[in-house]
Amino acid sequence: MEQPNQEPNPWDDGGARPQLPPRTGDEEVAPPKPPRPGDTEVAPPQPPRPQVDIPAISTPSRSTTESPNTVAQRQRKEHYSIKHMRWFDEASGQLRESPILIQNANGPCPLLALVNALVLTTPPGSETALVETLRTREQVSLGLLLDAVFDELMSGRRGGAAQELPDVGDLYQFLITLHTGMNVNPRFLPLAVEAPNLMDADGPVTEVHPALRQPGCFEGTREMRLYSTFSIPLIHGWLPSKGSEAYNAFNRAAQTFEDAQNIQFREEELDEKLRTSGLTPDEIHLFEDITSIKEFLNRWPTQLTDYGLDVLKQYLQPGSIAIFFRNDHFSTLYKEPKTGRLMALVTDAGYSTHQEIVWESLVDVNGRDGELFSGDF
Repeated sequence: MEQPNQEPNPWDDGGARPQLPPRTGDEEVAPPKPPRPGDTEVAPPQPPRPQVDIPAISTPSRSTTESPNTVAQRQRKEHYSIKHMRWFDEASGQLRESPILIQNANGPCPLLALVNALVLTTPPGSETALVETLRTREQVSLGLLLDAVFDELMSGRRGGAAQELPDVGDLYQFLITLHTGMNVNPRFLPLAVEAPNLMDADGPVTEVHPALRQPGCFEGTREMRLYSTFSIPLIHGWLPSKGSEAYNAFNRAAQTFEDAQNIQFREEELDEKLRTSGLTPDEIHLFEDITSIKEFLNRWPTQLTDYGLDVLKQYLQPGSIAIFFRNDHFSTLYKEPKTGRLMALVTDAGYSTHQEIVWESLVDVNGRDGELFSGDF
């Protein structure tokens, strides 16, 4: 059943509808990486979990004279509230209940989006450590949550990528950092890879991960390699339309966001040279590309374009779950099979007690026309 943003809901208790917290573009900064856990000699598929002191990693150094009240407040920040939502799962053809995490002080962090995506993609009736940990609680600590996610990844139900890592301790440390942020570098164009000629290859052919060839992908960093073990697509819609000036400029000069930032340092140099000695033909093209790139970034500050939104609608399969990056935030995205609409899972704390509010439609780049929906749409 459709729930518009503005109209009161008859299921409410008579109070004013809580408002979604304002979306901001502030980038979340991941904390310093924790010490590397001791190597283990136990072979996969079930290596022992690395022993990591989570409070020492996720919080700054504190005075030994902290009051009990201060300690209690700090510890509460390391917990997530759980909402038991009812939603119609088209894959199973039934209304089911799933426990999802609600935002805490860290906001829409990648760990929250990842956990919710893992829960929603767990088949009904499957007994997993993650689902059972959340199903029986109203709150969960960060430490217990990380243990459950790690068990889920090492179980083999999400594929064997996690077990094939050289050091699974890296994966556990990576999970810890996800509760405050994740460093990603969006690609404005998918990685173009020509099919290798096996007859001419002198050595082994390096295969490019499929995630780097999809639209709305990211640079293949260490973080993305570890993230790929989750088998949940991570996508964005910050894409220029094919054939546009911005598309051609990105294709020639800067295919990732970091490249686009770095190339702008050349602008002042080229501008000065233009006013004095003049530019070469190559420098003129570069100057024009920088201008086109800046115009694109300024026009689409929410990290989503109209073209990119259309691409996501076409790329995602009906009933699929993905993690969506926009405005430096991460959210769980679902493509509703009957209508093909993109739906973002509502995890705002203000709606945690509203069981009738589950999804928010993604229909424009600013979110102004999005509507709220119940679990059965």
